[in-house]
Amino acid sequence: MHTHHLADAELDQLGRGLADPALIDRLRAGQLSKRMLHLRLLLDGLPERSPVHEHFALLVAATRRRPELGPAALAHPHLGTWLAEQLRRLRRGRDGAAAPADLDYLGGVAVEAAARAGLDFDLTLTPRDGTLVLPGRGMARVDPSGPAVVRHRDGVLRVGAATVPAEPGRDTENWLAVRTLRAESEGLDVTLLLDDLDPFRDRHQLGAAARLDEVEVRHWQTALTSAWSMLTRHHRQYAEGIAAGLTTVVPLDAPHSTAGVNVTSMDAFGATAMTRPADGIALGLGLVHEFQHAKLGAVLDVVELYQRDERPRYYAPWRDDPRPLGAVLQGVYAFLAVTDFWRVQRTVLTGGPAQLAEAEFVRWRDRVWRTHDTLVRADRFTAPGRRFLTAMRAVQELWWSEPASPLAQQLARDAAADHWVGWRLRNRRPDRAAVLRLADLFDAGEPCPARWVEVRVEPRAERLLTFSARLDLTRLGLTDPARFAALCREPDPGFSVGDLALVGGDLAAARDAYRAQIAVGEDPLDAWIGLILACQRDERYPVRLDSPELCLAVHTELRRRGREADPLELARWLEPVTCDEDGAGERTWGPLVQPRRTPVAATSEAAPDRS
Repeated sequence: MHTHHLADAELDQLGRGLADPALIDRLRAGQLSKRMLHLRLLLDGLPERSPVHEHFALLVAATRRRPELGPAALAHPHLGTWLAEQLRRLRRGRDGAAAPADLDYLGGVAVEAAARAGLDFDLTLTPRDGTLVLPGRGMARVDPSGPAVVRHRDGVLRVGAATVPAEPGRDTENWLAVRTLRAESEGLDVTLLLDDLDPFRDRHQLGAAARLDEVEVRHWQTALTSAWSMLTRHHRQYAEGIAAGLTTVVPLDAPHSTAGVNVTSMDAFGATAMTRPADGIALGLGLVHEFQHAKLGAVLDVVELYQRDERPRYYAPWRDDPRPLGAVLQGVYAFLAVTDFWRVQRTVLTGGPAQLAEAEFVRWRDRVWRTHDTLVRADRFTAPGRRFLTAMRAVQELWWSEPASPLAQQLARDAAADHWVGWRLRNRRPDRAAVLRLADLFDAGEPCPARWVEVRVEPRAERLLTFSARLDLTRLGLTDPARFAALCREPDPGFSVGDLALVGGDLAAARDAYRAQIAVGEDPLDAWIGLILACQRDERYPVRLDSPELCLAVHTELRRRGREADPLELARWLEPVTCDEDGAGERTWGPLVQPRRTPVAATSEAAPDRS
């Protein structure tokens, strides 16, 4: 029986954040085996009358004529998503039965393979909302009132009344083709499907974009051309891995923020989804970041790196919600490459963009280092997992010898503090009985007792993605100082007066603006974050707000009772109180600003081998 494995040298290469094309091929082979196993489980779980058996038979016939078509069909990214979804439905039983159109997805994959093999066939498929998709090729508009016949004769493929054009990428009256993006630079080319048609392209339900117009397609192509030139010249090893393993980009609708969204499904190796990139740098960074997730997901399907721990309790400085251990590992691995990206970009760019790149490098160098410590302290990694962590640490240690300007270090500290304060306010919950007692005492005009209050991490139910208007303003101040100065003179409704004052360095004005926001209940959480930062950045200001989650909880309780308290007055009153997490004296992240730690040998970070 053949099994997949990774040699120590391959695991070391991956741990450093890299993978050459040969190693990408090995990871892809593991994914193909996973999909074959999933397909076998699905066929065994479905009754013989299910159309999936007929579709599988057509795929087998195509593979017998042209053996290379089988792996090519199985490699289609969204087939992995479809298989995972159907298996989940099988496990749920009858209530989770798939709709006929969903079960016919494999038929679309088989049709494409059989047509390429030159087989003549007729296959009846169920449309979805009047459309039938051939994954990776396009979508036909068909009669929605019943099943549609897909027919291939003499090299002509017809889906219902629509004839599929022989040349890829061409639309007709009843056919929409999947568009293709291409770029070539420094002797390395990349080809990516821009898939805005596949019904299983949005595994995470983040809002897959509808059909893009030609203007948008040209924007993506321009961004890829620019991104690929940058990646091949300055980030060659990442570019080689992307060219070998990434096949598909799914455009997402942009959220109501400037941060954008990128996501990679562990079921869809070869694909990533992202919102419209602002430029080539944004797209290049997004591709590097997301393909890291794809690589690590493929590694985890072959090698057990850690013992599962699904409790969402760890702080990750790139998310606003607590994360389970596996998600933290994914984040550290992705941001290892992000740090490396900005490390190089700061030497490539000039002026304000170079300063921004340096600040991003310093910021993520520190965040990745500390979050890596979180993984080591969890002590749930296997021997291969500890080897993987050691390889990641060795890369990080090299970065600490690289100097950084005082401005970059300050901006990095400010960004880290901004995120940490927001995370605490969203996820740390002081003991309810203590909050009520403190509110009683404050309301009665009594002195605050010197007491200890337990704080628990209680994540919210919704998915949260990091976004900060203050970070956007900081970036703007570096890259377009004239525009930032104009905003300070005439504030834009998209930015608060407090944020503009805080980023501009007027801490007193920022405190006044945030207090005014809190008093009227306008954007209270964001105003609280800004107020806390304005206090902590001012060394001369007497109020530190070192337990922000407690101050917010007591203030909220007082407001519920109809008592409007000044947040800074309340913070002064609460100074005798000490907060701690879960009564164990262990904080999730430590102080807001820690001195840079001295790197140690990578081997000393690994836990003792207990295998």
